[in-house]
Amino acid sequence: MTSQTNYSEPQYAKSQDKAKAPFYHPNIERRLVPETQELLEKYSHVPRDQQSEHIHKIRDQAWDIRAYPCIGLGSWLTPQLCRLPVYDDILKRVKDGATLMDVGTFVGHDLRRLVYDGAPSENMFGIDIVNLFDVGYNLFRDREHFRGHFIEADILSTTSPELAPLRGHVDIVVVSQVLHQWDWEGQLKAVQALTTFTKPGSWIVGNQIGNPEAQAVSLMSRSTALWRHNPDSFAKMFEVVGDSTGTRWETQAWLRTFEEMGWDANDGAWMEPNVRVIEFVAKRVS
Repeated sequence: MTSQTNYSEPQYAKSQDKAKAPFYHPNIERRLVPETQELLEKYSHVPRDQQSEHIHKIRDQAWDIRAYPCIGLGSWLTPQLCRLPVYDDILKRVKDGATLMDVGTFVGHDLRRLVYDGAPSENMFGIDIVNLFDVGYNLFRDREHFRGHFIEADILSTTSPELAPLRGHVDIVVVSQVLHQWDWEGQLKAVQALTTFTKPGSWIVGNQIGNPEAQAVSLMSRSTALWRHNPDSFAKMFEVVGDSTGTRWETQAWLRTFEEMGWDANDGAWMEPNVRVIEFVAKRVS
């Protein structure tokens, strides 16, 4: 793995005082939803009466590396990929040998859910800009039997040797809670980068923070506004990306409330009004 020096991630992620961060909740036990309890008990062999202590320890290991809102809130403990309307199709494709790349894999939680649901891990790749992979092994206690591949790399890099073998060979790209960190132009650039890993028939799936009104928003004193998609603007983004890359895409997207995602309504209180989550699947036609 190659250490990165110029990250395409937001500056705030690199250092946050727990006591001052609006998105660090000291107690995230409520995030232990039944699906996560089952995964930790049956896949990771963490007894239920030890799970609260376990996930708090893991959360703080991750926070000390990167101070992302999803880490501080514990929202990563709520299953996301398996909530997508196309999850059963994703699972079947991976069981049948499809290659899956999880961008912004964090601790590899979606990958472990796929394995628990019966998918082989050999064709799974977890990509992240910073190495949280040991934290993931600590969480899931599967270092000896998980056969997926983790790569520390920036997907915006065009010269990363670790990513080169995957270009043009990935069947399913998962990108959850990543694209919303950029403005419109930044998201276009990121999606263009993602398309280099695809081929006709590939899918790009995931979720990100969205809004019923497609708009630019400014949060946490950032100099660059973030872009919030609704289904129409998300489809437009893939039209623009298709024109610039010579590819063609069909998109579906769904706006969800935080409650529908299994999160608390006040998790988005520090963001703009009417904030939602947009789930999506983009299928490459040509």
